[in-house]
Amino acid sequence: MIPESYHADTDALPWAESWADDPAIRLKLLMADVEGGRFAVRMGFAPGTQVFPHKHTGEVHAYTLAGKWSYLEYPDSPANVAGSYLFEPPGSTHTLKVADDADGETDIVFVIYGALLHLDEGGNPVAITDAASVIEEYGRRLRDAGVDAPKVPVGGSMGYRAV
Repeated sequence: MIPESYHADTDALPWAESWADDPAIRLKLLMADVEGGRFAVRMGFAPGTQVFPHKHTGEVHAYTLAGKWSYLEYPDSPANVAGSYLFEPPGSTHTLKVADDADGETDIVFVIYGALLHLDEGGNPVAITDAASVIEEYGRRLRDAGVDAPKVPVGGSMGYRAV
């Protein structure tokens, strides 16, 4: 039987620490659909964290739960703070920067369509993050930490499996 919906207590889901080998970033996988090319994650960033520049192949929806962050390329845009919603159109390129004076961890839920192309200084892709890579890395990091991976919806038919 295919469930018609999925509910998760995102506070209770385990964090994958040192996401992308950065000790200032952690991640919880909420859902991933490889065939549909989308995934949802909750990410935590330490104050002052700056990620590599990246380009989105699809749209992104971001909802900030706590903290303060912005994109370096858009200095005139208001900062994202608790309660902020941000839409990013396909093809957007930017560098996420958490405020140095953020009060504690910046906590954001992202719903991402397509992939993130991580860019070098010349704007050339050097790595890709997509639904398949997030499933693999989340499960691996939890197993390496000795944490049981939760069952999350993986695939367009809402099939559930441990990551």
